[in-house]
Amino acid sequence: MAKQRALGADATLLCAFETVYGTAPDGSGGGVYSKLSFKSTAVGAEQPLGTDALLGQGRNAQDPFYEPVTVNGDIVVPVDLRAFGFWLKGLFGAPVTTDNEDGTYSHVFTSGGVLPSLSVETGFPALTVPVFNMVSGLKLGGFQIDMSRSGPVNATLNNNIAQGETAAATSEDAAPAEYELQRFSQGSGSIKLDGSQLASVTAGSISFSNNLEAVETIRSDNKIDGADEGEATATGSVTLRYASDATVRDAVAAQTPVAMEFGWSIPGSEGYALTFSLPRVFLPKPKQSIDGPGGISAEYNWQAANDPDDDYMLRATLVNDVESY
Repeated sequence: MAKQRALGADATLLCAFETVYGTAPDGSGGGVYSKLSFKSTAVGAEQPLGTDALLGQGRNAQDPFYEPVTVNGDIVVPVDLRAFGFWLKGLFGAPVTTDNEDGTYSHVFTSGGVLPSLSVETGFPALTVPVFNMVSGLKLGGFQIDMSRSGPVNATLNNNIAQGETAAATSEDAAPAEYELQRFSQGSGSIKLDGSQLASVTAGSISFSNNLEAVETIRSDNKIDGADEGEATATGSVTLRYASDATVRDAVAAQTPVAMEFGWSIPGSEGYALTFSLPRVFLPKPKQSIDGPGGISAEYNWQAANDPDDDYMLRATLVNDVESY
């Protein structure tokens, strides 16, 4: 039965990479768009009101004016075995894919490249009068993933910038492609330093940014000309219980970069895994505070830099059974 009020449980998210920036691909043939799972989305158009009071008009408020339209917002998605490769392509560009000849494929995404643009349709098909909002010219600004001991792994895709939004009564793709969902678990996560498992880690995070800049030209349709990629940066943190292992303290004292690796695997699988590799990470010296009789922890807020030998700052490797992205 059709509904009069929209529910998040009924919403759909369809995405496709664009051939021409700002032009949504024609999905009338079916399978052009991918239907992706998500936890939340705030991507959409916004046009606020502004005021500019004139004198001599009395005390009552005057008409506001319309500010420029902006189209942006965050998307929170599950970090899963297959569909997350779609988002990685949006964050880094097309991967280099290797057929491992055992039914698995290794997809390597590298920071610093040219980003593709996406069209993203948020649909409410269960309404009495269905609504499908299409955002086009979307570029992904970055991501943040927090690591903990338990629960599933989720990623916040943030600082995204799009060109425009339109609404329709029917979906652009009535038969989208779908990825079989298999989520990574926090319990399978690991953080390595110089190739060895880091001991006594209680929390961690990894953030990446493309530092997008909207090209806000003057044009009659109120759209931007595009979103330019800025300096790619990667930061994060690791929280360690203070222990006899001096691996991190020695790295801090040496003031030399270390290699770090954040990753998750699928236990019992054929090597299915997601790994973020950072060849040159700088660790600061944090203040060591004692706040009570319990365990003592230290949080290291690290920063990554480009490796001149391998010519990358951050590399994501996804091993799964998807042939290509």
